[in-house]
Amino acid sequence: MNLIPLNLLFVAFFSLVFSFILLYFLLPQLEKYFLTKPNLRSSHKLPKPSGGGIVFVFIYCFGSVTFGNTSPLIYLPLSFIGFIDDLYDLNRFLRYLIQVVTSFLIISKSYFFNNYLIDLNPLLLILIFCFLILFITAIINFINFMDGIDGLVSSSLIVVFITSAILTDPYLLILVGALIGFLFWNWYPSKIFMGDVGSTFLGAVLAGTLINQYNFDNFFKIIYVASPLLLDAFICVLRRFFTKQPIFKSHCLHLYQRLYQAGWSHSKVTIFYLLPIILMALLLIFNSYILLLFGLASLLVYGYYLDLKIAVPFKISLEKTDKSFSP
Repeated sequence: MNLIPLNLLFVAFFSLVFSFILLYFLLPQLEKYFLTKPNLRSSHKLPKPSGGGIVFVFIYCFGSVTFGNTSPLIYLPLSFIGFIDDLYDLNRFLRYLIQVVTSFLIISKSYFFNNYLIDLNPLLLILIFCFLILFITAIINFINFMDGIDGLVSSSLIVVFITSAILTDPYLLILVGALIGFLFWNWYPSKIFMGDVGSTFLGAVLAGTLINQYNFDNFFKIIYVASPLLLDAFICVLRRFFTKQPIFKSHCLHLYQRLYQAGWSHSKVTIFYLLPIILMALLLIFNSYILLLFGLASLLVYGYYLDLKIAVPFKISLEKTDKSFSP
């Protein structure tokens, strides 16, 4: 674990305040140019501005560069494409291509590549590169998929990035502060959405944080804390695949979406995801893999209970989705 420098704590607080104030002044412009209207997949009933993620993207990149840390700049092309996508709804292939390029840059600049992969057999290196690109783009898209309920992604990743800052990268506190400032506007009833400009950026930051770990222990701990978000997205992809659904097509079948369909409010859904994330982060204090595995098993049971007893059943939600999107 790292000791957090006092000046970084001050910068994190400044990021929080600056994020809140900047969004206050940007909100009228975002309402004018980035207004998102509800559709059949939406968990919102009123038009709301999107693109608010540009604030924490700017603060994190600017703050990190000020401290001499240029690594967040790798994620900027992806965020830029997300910004354009929020405006014009870009082609899916182009979006994924930028994700692949971003993934390539993350890997090539990572500690993992420069210390473990660079001397491998070229064929084996290509295979590992392909796997890692698939892993990183999956994380980016999973975080993007989960950004459909007020405060869910922003509050969850605040806890994940605090954990990561304590374990390995204190500079993430700059992003944490900016996310807390954003959360004031994004909590239910939200005034603003982060949009793809924010969600894909956060997914890339999470993926980059994982790939840059010095050891598997820290990798496991970070992905462990983020698992309530990632498992929902991953299991939903698997269920759609086995029911012969197009996994890249938009839908409203994630557990968090089906909990909302069952009558839960945005804040209730978010809290029921946030609490396990906080508890799993606290379990890291004990540094016991037996306890961590027990926590993971409990999470799976907890998710299964919500899916079976509370949420609208996957099959019923799927049938409604098919009817809603049928010509």
